[in-house]
Amino acid sequence: MGKIEVKGSASRIVDYDLMEIKLDFHAKEKKAAEASEKVMRECEEFLGTLKKAGIDISMISLAKDSVDQTFDYHSDGEKEYYKATRVLEIESKFDMKMINAIRAIVNKSDAKVGFHVGYSLSNEGEIMQELLMEALKNAKNQAEIMAQAIDQKVVGLISADKNAPAPEYVGGAEVLCIDTISLDEDEYETYENSDELSVSSNTYTETIYTAWEIA
Repeated sequence: MGKIEVKGSASRIVDYDLMEIKLDFHAKEKKAAEASEKVMRECEEFLGTLKKAGIDISMISLAKDSVDQTFDYHSDGEKEYYKATRVLEIESKFDMKMINAIRAIVNKSDAKVGFHVGYSLSNEGEIMQELLMEALKNAKNQAEIMAQAIDQKVVGLISADKNAPAPEYVGGAEVLCIDTISLDEDEYETYENSDELSVSSNTYTETIYTAWEIA
């Protein structure tokens, strides 16, 4: 009887299928009320445009809403200001046309608003489990080849340990489902070429350390 230790691995390139758009409305004024009112007004106008374009705005999340005191320091002394912030989050299946449409609304607006798009995978946990099984099969295959080289056979698995736990998939998150977003083309610029862009991808990898009994 003997033992062979093998590291198995499996990788897969997967396209993201979800996106999260963050819209950061912000203003800095000398009075708290002025900053707050400006941000709320600009955000309200923006939401009105989205609603008109066919988006169910009740599915949009308010991620942050604040008015904070801040100070600017100059050679002539300290000046007090108030910074108001309101951050909206839109979670949806990846839709390049929607990204461009919302960017077009931002471009048309006079509001001070930051724009950011992040991506994620809806079934990451499932994929990581599949990769773990593939990594184990890869390890077994290597062990069988190594055992055959010394006229032995794999009898059974002694141990199998992951080098790190796979990220847990948190299911049940509600995402915004929209078939189309429709803007007045006479009022907003369109971006037909970039509407055809695809989403980015990520390489997922699982590794497992195994020991096999040979005879």
